[in-house]
Amino acid sequence: MRIVISADIEGISGVASLKETGTEGDGAPADYQMAQRWLTGDVNAAVEGAMEAGAASFVLHESHGLDLRNVLLDELHPAVEVVRGRPVIFYEEADLGRGYNGAFLIGMHARAGESAILSHVLSWPLLRDVRVNGQPVGEAELTISLAASYGIPTVLITGDDRVCLDIQRWSGGQIEAAVVKYSLSRYAARCLPLIEARERIRQAARRAVERLSTARPVGFTPPITLEVELVEREIARSVAWMPEIGYDGDRTVRYVGESFRQVYRVLLAIFWMATSRLNPL
Repeated sequence: MRIVISADIEGISGVASLKETGTEGDGAPADYQMAQRWLTGDVNAAVEGAMEAGAASFVLHESHGLDLRNVLLDELHPAVEVVRGRPVIFYEEADLGRGYNGAFLIGMHARAGESAILSHVLSWPLLRDVRVNGQPVGEAELTISLAASYGIPTVLITGDDRVCLDIQRWSGGQIEAAVVKYSLSRYAARCLPLIEARERIRQAARRAVERLSTARPVGFTPPITLEVELVEREIARSVAWMPEIGYDGDRTVRYVGESFRQVYRVLLAIFWMATSRLNPL
């Protein structure tokens, strides 16, 4: 039984500050190094629980940062292979075609605009909102939908209480969740002791694999409409120069596609343009 894992850092046990994500310029290296250990521990707990239920093969995709290697290889469970390097956003698509029985999302966070710890989508504040078929989505929904486009059901999510609740509602309760902290605002969380958080992850992973035979991929029905609200009108205007991109004349661009993979690639192209050094911000 093969499991693919996507690991972000904002929803990892204990993480509550941008300084711990490795993306804040004035953060001490020690802050990020601690978060790397916590991330590795969360992944290991999920792997241990999955193995208790019969999973044997795991591939971890580094899904945080454009050129960050977050997991600590010398502390990672020996059953896990790692896809790392640059760029890796959510999943490196070429690997998904290898075939997996299920997907785990470890360390996820709430979507942009929610009053939840470190909430954002791809890049805050450059991307203010992302909507698919009129529904605001975060990185969790995008990752689950991309996995679904390859026929892979997502069966586990770990993170703060808000993202876990959002995904359980969105999936109709099909995805097991392990809450490792409770959001008090975008900049504060009540974090469980690591030993308790890891035990929640281990148990949820075991249940997820036990239910894998009845799991089904969750995604969006085509045609799929993507809307991206950007922080700056000039960035949106430049994005709208691409063929088939609609523009509302202000800060929102729009694209309609027949497959989620196609829509996902357009979203990544918009992301690259929004974060380009050529932008006026």
